[in-house]
Amino acid sequence: MKYESNEQIRSSIDELTERLRQIRIEQGLPPEAKPRPKVVDIALSHAIIERLEPFKAIVIRYASLLAQGQFTRIDVEKLTKYEGYFHLLGKSKGFFSAMYGWGAYSALEAIKRINDAIDSGSTDTVSPTEEVRNLHYCIGFMIKDSGIRGEAYDYRKATGENVKGKYDHEAEFQAALTAALVKEEELSYE
Repeated sequence: MKYESNEQIRSSIDELTERLRQIRIEQGLPPEAKPRPKVVDIALSHAIIERLEPFKAIVIRYASLLAQGQFTRIDVEKLTKYEGYFHLLGKSKGFFSAMYGWGAYSALEAIKRINDAIDSGSTDTVSPTEEVRNLHYCIGFMIKDSGIRGEAYDYRKATGENVKGKYDHEAEFQAALTAALVKEEELSYE
């Protein structure tokens, strides 16, 4: 569909929005969707990010292999333990923590896509340069920069607690993960 003006685009958006509202009403849902719950606090988000550092190292090494033109298959079964962390970071109260999770998730999806090309014998359809560029962007989101540090600072100001060391003990970390998952389930998004 080609639009001639911004007004036509706005009108189309309004029509689509109303159609979505009607579909939700027909399905017995409220007309407006609830916002996605942000159930993972900053301290837990930062503990998850620390546990994702080995994954980030794998992605960086993989990108360097691709930059050399080498298509290498990675056993993603060994990386699935990280997928739950990506999901939880998406529910983080911190914007930059959520972006870190998005970058990690996207990197794993790129690795899976390359594995599929290797498995199907169609690596000639995949550009190593384009995949390296894609991984470069993903790694860029997985950087503990001033945004992440700013979240830690704001958390310390608000709670009086430091994010470092709060979940160093595995039992505390697992208990906090379980509590976040339970809270997410209670506030489930429709």
